[in-house]
Amino acid sequence: MSSDPLKSLVEQLSSHLSQKEHSDVILNNGKGKQFPIVPSEFCEIKQIESPKKIAFVDGGDGPLEESPNYLITINRVYFSLFQGKKRIKPQSNPRIQFFSSVTTNIQIVNGKKSVSYDTKLFAHSEEDKKYLPSESDLASNTESTTVLQGARLNSLGRKFAEWQLALHVLENELEKGDMLVMDGSLQTSFKNEVRYANRLYDRAMEKGVIVCGLAKTSRLVTESGDPLLARVAEIAEDVSFGKWHVKVAEEVSADDRGFMMVVKFHEKSRFVFRFEILREQYEQMTPEEVNSVLASLVENSQDVAMVGYPYGAIDADRFAQVRMDELKMYQGFVLSEMLKRPEWKKLHKYSASLGAHNVLNEVTS
Repeated sequence: MSSDPLKSLVEQLSSHLSQKEHSDVILNNGKGKQFPIVPSEFCEIKQIESPKKIAFVDGGDGPLEESPNYLITINRVYFSLFQGKKRIKPQSNPRIQFFSSVTTNIQIVNGKKSVSYDTKLFAHSEEDKKYLPSESDLASNTESTTVLQGARLNSLGRKFAEWQLALHVLENELEKGDMLVMDGSLQTSFKNEVRYANRLYDRAMEKGVIVCGLAKTSRLVTESGDPLLARVAEIAEDVSFGKWHVKVAEEVSADDRGFMMVVKFHEKSRFVFRFEILREQYEQMTPEEVNSVLASLVENSQDVAMVGYPYGAIDADRFAQVRMDELKMYQGFVLSEMLKRPEWKKLHKYSASLGAHNVLNEVTS
């Protein structure tokens, strides 16, 4: 064993991983029918003459002020439109922005403590207001006395707004046969979120717009403990074509309505992705129709910025994210408003209870 602890760590981990059995590629937490992932099951994505029109929807957020009993967040949601490599100008404003505040209230009911979270939304403009979810749908309760559960609450309002904006895009920017690609899976995570997702899915099926989910990353593992995407990429080394898709599972979890596959959109790409098509739509598709959906994304995945990843998704991510310099600017605006109010001293004490670590980092870095 080496005297260098990091060298020892890497040696031991390498030995452990290299000795693992890779006999199966069954998804560890798949709920529905699963499919064998072997070279013979990979399907080539073949070029098509006319790619579909695609809308990409993404969101971003960042905390502006927080304490154990309140949280202020800036939220953005954006969509881009492409057909192949060609950008299409949308008919409406592609980006919405709003601020959210979450406050906690601890109650004792029948001797039991419960924490409730109440969210208020503040649109950046009157136009943005119509895309915001109902505040009552964002309220939640827990018996845990650990208040303000970090990143989940940060993204709550933003995630609901993504579904709202996606529905607007479907109604006003897309026609039958077009595609709507959500960032991430078609899985819901929050109370009441499923109603927003189902509203989008039901309308998409009525209108004939294909709903998809494209995940940049995945924590899914196989039953033998391997990262799913990495294991699929290894198996694909025995496949003769460079652009492909392979079926994984009909249903990954009870709250996921996507038919899941793994895809590779460019022969020179280092990346493979988790990709989903709304299950009810996928089940009605012919192999040629599935190929048309994927080939349309291939046509949009040629940009050198990240070859093999749709440029429309890169574009949506860029305009939805809240950059660090913007975060500091808006944090300054919040502080400026607080200073104008006499109750700020008390609020400042609340937020200071979480701020000491950040100050220490600034002093010692």
